[in-house]
Amino acid sequence: MNKLYFSVVLCFIFMNVGAQNRYFTKDAKINFNSSTPFEDIVAESNQATTFIDIEKNELAFSVLTTSFKFRRALMEEHFNENYMESAKNKDFSKAKFSGKIISAIDWKSEKPVVVDVKGDLTMHGVTKTITLKANITPGKTKIVASAEFKVTPEDFNILIPSAVRDKIAKEVTIKVDANYTPYQQ
Repeated sequence: MNKLYFSVVLCFIFMNVGAQNRYFTKDAKINFNSSTPFEDIVAESNQATTFIDIEKNELAFSVLTTSFKFRRALMEEHFNENYMESAKNKDFSKAKFSGKIISAIDWKSEKPVVVDVKGDLTMHGVTKTITLKANITPGKTKIVASAEFKVTPEDFNILIPSAVRDKIAKEVTIKVDANYTPYQQ
């Protein structure tokens, strides 16, 4: 009986140790800004799902394009129907990133560090490899991460009609903020 008890306890310890290598949140914030002298287009989603694996230095994000909220309902409608075409194709309904931290990072330290991240960003059915800087603060019970980068609609086959081209920035700034906690299976 003692051997069985010891074996079960040992299994739980090893399962828990493995889980400590993965951190997760389902409410990461992603916002984008497409400001021009004619119009400010700003949207935010607090529904991004993201994992980070500190053993493999890998991370992944996923966000439904329909989860972005705008100041005006008409902007939100145009974003989903005319630009992202969220309902047209299931591959257009999400934006995803899957990448790897390519800089050295000491996950045991609790000091903020700036790292390089390289991976594949998929939007509107198009995947592009990007490299960006991320700010990461490791911790024992949480990891805080943020990043800012720019994309162009044309790189992702997002067509901007000539009638509104001056109202939409050529480069869109995307900001990501995530507070990760240990992943519990």
